[in-house]
Amino acid sequence: VSIALAGAFVTGVVAVPIAYLSVRVHSRLTTFLENATYIGFALPGIAVALGLVYFASTYLGFLYQTTILLVFAYVILFLSPAVGTNHASLLQVAPKLEEAARSLGKTAIEVFAMVTLPLISRGALTGMGLVFVLIMKELPATLILSPIGFTTLATDVWSSASEVFYTQAAVSSLLLLSMTAIPMIL
Repeated sequence: VSIALAGAFVTGVVAVPIAYLSVRVHSRLTTFLENATYIGFALPGIAVALGLVYFASTYLGFLYQTTILLVFAYVILFLSPAVGTNHASLLQVAPKLEEAARSLGKTAIEVFAMVTLPLISRGALTGMGLVFVLIMKELPATLILSPIGFTTLATDVWSSASEVFYTQAAVSSLLLLSMTAIPMIL
């Protein structure tokens, strides 16, 4: 649960500026940036994990088998749903509200913090909830990138079922279902 919360938070934080740029700044670069988020969602988790294993072990050995690399993999894999919910929320915020705040002497950062962010906060939290659920059930990237001895509910279900401990797998599965149901209910 803790790694899913961390991954959902980091993904949500990364998604907000990408969605903001794609809605407010119309250019080829912002369109490319938004479309690039879909690539990670389309790739299998094992492909992303193996790519990160190669990159980390070759160039950044200190990151290999750390939770930082695992969270980075989750950001790559699940950025698209978070960007999508933020994009939809930002489309509902009239640019005139931001322009009015700017005309009152507020800086762009103040306008974003005081006007835009409160208006898109529900969409951003929805995106984080969706990413939380996706991370909770992610197995291939978690198996390959997680530190030694680190287990999640998905890896526990997989290892218990592969060792024919179905009762233990059932308990972990029920816990996984209940933990992922909470954000969906909210």
